[in-house]
Amino acid sequence: MKNIFLIIFSLISLSGLAQMTFSERVEYSELATPKDKSLFFVDFWATWCVPCVHVSSYLNTIQEQFREDLYIVSLTQERSDVVRSFLERHQTKLAVSIDYEGQNFKQHNVRALPYGILFNANGEILWKGNPANITPRMIRSFASKNKQTTPIYDFLKYSSYENEEEVTTTLDKDFEIREANIPANSFPVIERINDITSVKGSLPQIVAYLLKVSEKQVTLKDNFTQYQLLIQKNFNHSWKEKEIAHTILKDLGYTLKTEVRAGKILEIHLPESTSAYWNKDQIDWGTKNPKFLVDESQFSADNISVNDFLYKLSDILETPINIKNTQNITAELFDWQLHYQFSDLMLSNLSDLGIEAKETSGNFTRYFIEK
Repeated sequence: MKNIFLIIFSLISLSGLAQMTFSERVEYSELATPKDKSLFFVDFWATWCVPCVHVSSYLNTIQEQFREDLYIVSLTQERSDVVRSFLERHQTKLAVSIDYEGQNFKQHNVRALPYGILFNANGEILWKGNPANITPRMIRSFASKNKQTTPIYDFLKYSSYENEEEVTTTLDKDFEIREANIPANSFPVIERINDITSVKGSLPQIVAYLLKVSEKQVTLKDNFTQYQLLIQKNFNHSWKEKEIAHTILKDLGYTLKTEVRAGKILEIHLPESTSAYWNKDQIDWGTKNPKFLVDESQFSADNISVNDFLYKLSDILETPINIKNTQNITAELFDWQLHYQFSDLMLSNLSDLGIEAKETSGNFTRYFIEK
């Protein structure tokens, strides 16, 4: 076994009401003063969470406004290399830390992102919810009612521990699905771990990924369980993934029913040649990385097929995609980057890749997961 030494970042409650342990510090705060604080705000986020990017900008403003009383730390469960790569492109002046095992997410029942918790110096929870909803007026009110302060590094403790096990993901069969203790998110977390593709999310999110459709096209009532699907790299082809969808649903006691609907769609014509697609050398996030990074206006992808690329576009736009010439779908992997916020720019970006697209009305399939 390989010994891994991590820095533990502990948020200690002096009253015992709140205690958090962070695995690694990525960034110090550039805005908060070093003086004792009366308020501490933990911002739960992820690099793939589009609303989190907007919230981070807002929290930067909040932190700058309350340098003396408030200390904000942004907390994610992702790997250090993923977080640091993201912060190179989306700079923040907030403190940033990592919770590798997700203990704080579980302890505070964080089921959706972004999410935030405000503590006073005694560790009492004063407020929790979407960070976008906490206002300067509220912060000012909490500060006026919570005068007691504590040194930042009495409240935020650092110590070392030794982890004797190196965490690995192994798979003895072509695919496997298991329950996962993770918060519910707007998008599934799709990562590549060596030769295994990992998809974490709700059952509709996982089925949507396998069928290459928007999550909005998949319906399941009264099941909020989160899962992790693992797929061998050499099993990652669209027709096999559809088989996987039906197999895992059957194993979980579900069936998949379909219904044709009419509505707004994005019609796609793929080029016969892939020469305009980006090759795999344009983006390199290493062997253990997310397949997609999404921000408020564009998304990037490292080594994915055109099928996965269009799936992600459909999911972000919440719009069904109809590929008119499926014979031009290839399993070859490429790198991608696309602006999606503005329709004209998105269509222009697709055209540059040789992909002709138009927003129109048409038929699409809705999927219903039922017992």
